[in-house]
Amino acid sequence: MSLGRLRDVKRKKKELLDIGTWQVNTMLKAGKMQEITDQIVGSQIQIVALQEIRWSGYGLLKKDTYSLYYSCNPNTTGQAGTGFVIQKSAMNKILSFETISDRICKLRIKGKCYNITLINIYALMEDKEEDIKGQFYEELQRTQDRVPKHDVTIILGDMNDKLWGISI
Repeated sequence: MSLGRLRDVKRKKKELLDIGTWQVNTMLKAGKMQEITDQIVGSQIQIVALQEIRWSGYGLLKKDTYSLYYSCNPNTTGQAGTGFVIQKSAMNKILSFETISDRICKLRIKGKCYNITLINIYALMEDKEEDIKGQFYEELQRTQDRVPKHDVTIILGDMNDKLWGISI
């Protein structure tokens, strides 16, 4: 009895997406953006959430090896700011970027089975007034509520030791 010829089975290499987060303190200093992006491009991490960028406004910077989406205060520089650095190899997976505020932004990524929504936050310090902190967490909850129900949601960033008032 012959089983026939054995076939070579080629398996697709699993596509992994490496995601990280980095509280950068500021990107206002000369050369700081280049230093940060050089570190990211030299790593295997395709998407990095940044906090405390401290620029003004929001937008997209496209470079040869990466793109930077950012969401900062439209009126002032030197405060808060969040964003994402995406390596060129992962840009084809990006479905959308949404700026929510200078402390919250959202990136939606095409997944194999489910899409992924990354919510990048730079939470308020514990010593801030309760009503200001309450507004931040309400805005975060509204952002999470608007994520499509079948997406995988990941909240990442600088939580300043608490998330929804719970010590972490």
